[in-house]
Amino acid sequence: MEPTSLVSTRPYRVLASLVVAAVAVALLTSCAGSGDAAAPAAAAPPSVDLSQSPWARQPDGSPSVHGVPAEASLAFPPGTTYAQALSALAVSARQNGGAPAGATLQTPLPAEVVYVAPDTPEAGIRLSLTAPWGWDLATGAIRPPSFSLPGSLSPAEVERRIAAARASGAALPEGAVIDVPALPECQIAHGTPEARIPCA
Repeated sequence: MEPTSLVSTRPYRVLASLVVAAVAVALLTSCAGSGDAAAPAAAAPPSVDLSQSPWARQPDGSPSVHGVPAEASLAFPPGTTYAQALSALAVSARQNGGAPAGATLQTPLPAEVVYVAPDTPEAGIRLSLTAPWGWDLATGAIRPPSFSLPGSLSPAEVERRIAAARASGAALPEGAVIDVPALPECQIAHGTPEARIPCA
């Protein structure tokens, strides 16, 4: 399917599957809020421009994680899961282009590290803004974010929900869920950014 957009300033790259309505998203962000009831509380003032991140802006295809400047990382509150961090990041990117509320900007992680899993209950997950949805081991290509709609929906209903989200400025179409990739173990550090197995 050709690229489409939810709002004119924020194109979404849509790849609808016949089995599940999976939608690959290039979250190009700018101003404007959304009426999405599922969105978290208002995001903090933007301290980073997510619209320029290599996972959000891919005009020439997915760049290699080894060929882009290192982006900052985000530290989330204790108890935040990887799935919750991705959801908060995607919604915040759509709403104001800044970091999610409650997350603090930190120094970049090593290029290959997607996130640092906490090793104590008092610590929170630390997520890379270079490739938060991971990267391809064979090519290094940074994965863009994606969301899925229920596989039971007809193609017409998928298009209707996408169009409705576009018209309303919602962060996601009705019923959409941010996809959480199954990352290779080498892309996950534990406790500290260096504590991981190497990506061979």
